Amino acid sequence: MKLNQTQEAAALHHEGPAMVLAGPGAGKTAVITARVLALTGIYGVRPEEILVITFTRAAAAEMEARYTAQASGSGVTFGTFHSVFFRMLRARYHYEASDILRESARIRILEETVRRMYPDTPCEPGFLQELLSEISLVKNNGTDMSGYRSRNGRVDFQRVLSCYNETVRKSGKLDFDDMLILTKKLLLEEPETLREYREKYRYILVDEFQDINRTQYDIVRLLAKPRQNLFIVGDDDQSVYEFRGADPAFMLSFPKDYPGARVYRLDVNYRSAPEIVQASARLIRHNRARFEKPLRPEKKTEGSVTWNRVKSEREECAAILQEIRNAHASGVPYDEIAVLFRTNSGMAGVLGALTAAGIPFYTRDRIPNIFRHFAVKPLYGVLNFTEGHQTRKNFLSFMNCPVRYFRREDLSSETVDLAELKKAYEKDPARRFMAEKTEDLIFELSMLKRMRTPYAKINYFRRGMGYDRYLKETAAEKGMNADELLSVMDEVQDSARDHETLEDWYAFITVYTRKLEERQQAGEPEKDRVAVATYHAAKGLEYHTVILPDLNERIIPHEKALAEGGVEEERRLFYVAVTRAEKDLRLFSVEEYYGKRTEISRFVKELRL
Repeated sequence: MKLNQTQEAAALHHEGPAMVLAGPGAGKTAVITARVLALTGIYGVRPEEILVITFTRAAAAEMEARYTAQASGSGVTFGTFHSVFFRMLRARYHYEASDILRESARIRILEETVRRMYPDTPCEPGFLQELLSEISLVKNNGTDMSGYRSRNGRVDFQRVLSCYNETVRKSGKLDFDDMLILTKKLLLEEPETLREYREKYRYILVDEFQDINRTQYDIVRLLAKPRQNLFIVGDDDQSVYEFRGADPAFMLSFPKDYPGARVYRLDVNYRSAPEIVQASARLIRHNRARFEKPLRPEKKTEGSVTWNRVKSEREECAAILQEIRNAHASGVPYDEIAVLFRTNSGMAGVLGALTAAGIPFYTRDRIPNIFRHFAVKPLYGVLNFTEGHQTRKNFLSFMNCPVRYFRREDLSSETVDLAELKKAYEKDPARRFMAEKTEDLIFELSMLKRMRTPYAKINYFRRGMGYDRYLKETAAEKGMNADELLSVMDEVQDSARDHETLEDWYAFITVYTRKLEERQQAGEPEKDRVAVATYHAAKGLEYHTVILPDLNERIIPHEKALAEGGVEEERRLFYVAVTRAEKDLRLFSVEEYYGKRTEISRFVKELRL
């Protein structure tokens, strides 16, 4: 790629601190590669004295491949923060790769910890992931836990954190956050080691600097002294990992931390059509804490940005399918089409629609299967019970949802005959009050059995038998979000709408689950499949056509961000999603979610379409 004037000026920067502000599609990878080539080829710097740090292995591999393709040899260190710091720990403490806890192992330890301390707390994947993110946040920020208040109300976070840390310590392993903390400790406590690495890495380049956290920044600053040959590249407008400890304030304060630092603003977007560049610029200008970065599109061909407000989530799914079919019919490969969501919990409807329509899709995110959510299990139990499978297991799953005061010890066999159970209660003076409750349940189950379609059965279970009320009470008691639980049930119920029998609906669930597992077990994206991803997972990627559903308040910006004052980060996240589009951007808002009125996202209005 031939560099433009601003890119070339940045690439030729020799010594001293420098910051390159690189908006979406501005060619930052080319600049970093060109600067490494300039250091070794023009300024005579030995490759071994250069350290290039990225946030992903893919980015490190791409930069190294570009460099070695143009240089006579290698020797430059390219790596992620974790890989670079692990080399330091391995050299000093002789750790091996097997000593690093993988994500799955961290989740397993955390789940075992929570189950041991809170046996009645459901450990669904989303809850565990939130806890793990909070653990990373407090570790990476070096948070003082004495006055810390967790955002999670379901468990005592500090007790869980302490127990989790103790389990990891006893295992003799390192988790990814401990790698950073231990590296900082090593450099601070062993001056000779710090001096060694300062001599080794005289020139440091950091990619995606907007995603740096406190511990990473502290380590980089330590290594860069006293020469201060620190060359950072990033876009504060794309800082979207606050939940991991990332903070755009580190980038915004760089000129103050390094007085006299050169600032290079890459002002050309090579990715997107003019309409997309202009709309995204109007959006991000609403953020106050940012560097101004005027971007002009390099492409002259026309693109399109459209927005539609549809009545319901079902109409939205149908419209999205039509957009995909239209794009594909016009010659756009499936793998150049992406449907992006604020969170993975909102994907079920579209994934179900793609499955039913036979449109191939791929997702890198770990998508929670709503049909396996703990809140859905009582539903399966009651449906199966009324279909003749009157097992003790089925009855236990729903008997006290809502509370009816049935007891496990009242069930003496592996099958449950409610008529016989009622007779037993009538003969027991201490439990005689249960006879009436059992008769009420027999009546409710008979009504449920009469319902013809699975949609009607689910509706009666939720409203007629009081399951929704039970979910609200459970959420209040355990510090859970009732709206999230009800939303899961809404999606499950809606998935049954097009099925006439339970058998058909169960068959759909089986196919959906199999396809979801197939897509998530694949190592790399398969060719010619629509990408379905979260905004976070799509960062750094680009597609011909991008579809953004659910552009409504409380979804984007997310309700948690609204409660915690994080609207600017939500706007940055939406900016990332919008700027994934090269040619066509399709936006959708919904008037009603499962019968509830919703507002259009403020961000749609800020695009000024």
